Amino acid sequence: MLNKPNRLIWIGFFCFFISLQAIAQSTGQLKLSTGVQKFANRDLGFSPLTYEGYRSISQATFSLDRPHKTECYQLGFAYGLLQNRIGNSMNVMSVGFMNQTFYHKNNPAEKRLQWGWSNQNVFNIRRHNGFSNYSLRYDYLSSIGPTARYMMPFQWKRQEFEWTTMTQVQVLGFQLKSGYIGADPEGFSKDNSPLDNFFQGMEPFLLGRDWHLGFSSSLDWDLPSDNSLGIRYQLDMSSLRGRQNVLGLGQSLLLVLTVKLW
Repeated sequence: MLNKPNRLIWIGFFCFFISLQAIAQSTGQLKLSTGVQKFANRDLGFSPLTYEGYRSISQATFSLDRPHKTECYQLGFAYGLLQNRIGNSMNVMSVGFMNQTFYHKNNPAEKRLQWGWSNQNVFNIRRHNGFSNYSLRYDYLSSIGPTARYMMPFQWKRQEFEWTTMTQVQVLGFQLKSGYIGADPEGFSKDNSPLDNFFQGMEPFLLGRDWHLGFSSSLDWDLPSDNSLGIRYQLDMSSLRGRQNVLGLGQSLLLVLTVKLW
């Protein structure tokens, strides 16, 4: 019989072999995107006025393509200065993580529509300039919903291109938002535990009352190195209702570099 160290070695070898088999049947890609975003925000818990401006935006997306399923993991960051119509300003930073899973047949590259699901996590933090008190505001959303994309490879002047259009709609989740004037959500108390504060401040996210929609359209040019260069337009709309309403609209134009990892 094998002793314990030898068993661990054989188990490790078996797991490594399975991992190699999985990699051999998949394709890994990394998309690096950067650009500019026109962003508008309205936080009715602080002011009825809309703040608008331009922000820098960057995203990194890892895509794992398997014979019947594609998984995408995206990390995004945006930062910029917004102003309202009377001249007041605020700095806005957004950090997001999104996971999308598309299901499809194992077909060669062709025109195809793919369906799946998505999980969206977005954290926005705002600091109103010119206010010494209650200047910090934030909101957080975690939700799930359906997603779809349409992919169309084509040739032009002996060059390979691919046009991709993608959309996602969030259906169910939860949200945390700053309360009226103050930074903490309503229901927060220093006497409560962090878990109690979470449940006191949490509100449901429900499609119909709340909205969070995403749309993007990109054109990629395949390079001889199996990588690609592209440009993408992206639209993000958010309406978080409940105790305090927070509205957001972002339109982005990004340059995209896609690197084939394996």
